[in-house]
Amino acid sequence: MTNDGLPHLRAAVVDDEPLARARLIRLLAAEPGVEVVLQAAGVEEAIAALSAATPDLLFVDVQMPERDGFSLVEALTAGAASARRPYVVFVTAHALHAARAFDVEAGDFLVKPVEPARLARAVARARAARQRAAAPASAADWAESLQRQLAELLQPAAARAYLRHFAVTLGRRTLIVPAAQVDWIRADGNYARLHAGRQQYLVRTTMQGLEEQLDPAEFVRIHRSAFVRLDRVREVIMLAPGEYRAVLADGTQLDVMRSYRARLPG
Repeated sequence: MTNDGLPHLRAAVVDDEPLARARLIRLLAAEPGVEVVLQAAGVEEAIAALSAATPDLLFVDVQMPERDGFSLVEALTAGAASARRPYVVFVTAHALHAARAFDVEAGDFLVKPVEPARLARAVARARAARQRAAAPASAADWAESLQRQLAELLQPAAARAYLRHFAVTLGRRTLIVPAAQVDWIRADGNYARLHAGRQQYLVRTTMQGLEEQLDPAEFVRIHRSAFVRLDRVREVIMLAPGEYRAVLADGTQLDVMRSYRARLPG
């Protein structure tokens, strides 16, 4: 128990991205009575470590190389009695994974970048589950919790709040970049490169993830690997039948795929 009479929680964090893992550990360290007893960069490493550690709370990224976070939870479900399974919280950039999180009986689901207040609610739910049964939430408990979150995460896009800021990790700092300052975005491996004036920033996400989070009235996809802010487009040039190029206010020229041309005005 903590000094406030709250149950002490032993937490594990599994995420292949070192910066994201370190940030989540820092946020958990600020939560009263939470001790991070295990961290791992992948599923195999986590399974090996979990055989010795017995965390109460497991934060696991969905998308990881070789095996995803769902396979870890499925392994835990198959290999341990329900009373020993940790309370699982999925952490991912993609809200669409929430439906499958429901299928594997997760206790909660957080969307990156994780907000401290939202993390605090997840920890509070884990504590409440432990207080009720000295174990992870019952089937009815986790079902009720995830149904509430699914209603929030999977509601029509028009009813959701769109992404207004990007959280950019720079060493030990997290820089907040307003979406309104971003001129265009290009895919860069497992990251997206934000172009904001003369500045460039890398954020870990996918083009599909951005398409789900960006306001279509402000950003449009013009290529499989690029988005542009509409109010930065000065003109669209047809180079040849089916070949287009967008010219931005600062002179930047971007190729526009034929299938995306209709998304631009004119």
